[in-house]
Amino acid sequence: MLKKILLSAVVTSVLVGTNLIACGVGGHGFKACSAISAELSTTDKLIKAVSKVGLSAAQTKKIASGIKAYEKETAKIAQMRIFPVDSFIDDNFNEKKFIGEMSEKYIAAVAARATLFKYTFSVLTKEQRTAFKNAYAAPMIEQMIRNY
Repeated sequence: MLKKILLSAVVTSVLVGTNLIACGVGGHGFKACSAISAELSTTDKLIKAVSKVGLSAAQTKKIASGIKAYEKETAKIAQMRIFPVDSFIDDNFNEKKFIGEMSEKYIAAVAARATLFKYTFSVLTKEQRTAFKNAYAAPMIEQMIRNY
């Protein structure tokens, strides 16, 4: 059972990766590719980190369903269309309204990621949460060290 769940997570990652390649070849533009890339990055990092904490079969199944829900949500977010026309009123420009509307998609993506991490933490035990945090943060710390 555990092998099936892990295999499905790997297949999902491969499919998203293929979608990313098709996006670049298909000419949908950088914005479409970056949205897919962010999703791939988040799910891949989460899978790598969570696989190092010693999950039970039940925990693995729950986290796999959380990732599936996250991917469904990010697909909806990728389809969002933002038109900040309402910020141009008569001969005036409403800067706050423009910023709010232009930030809507980004905020939705961050909220989806936060929901995924909150759900993941709810599945893990206290010891697993510490191990997850360390495993998830390690590549970021490594990158920060390389950049300085």
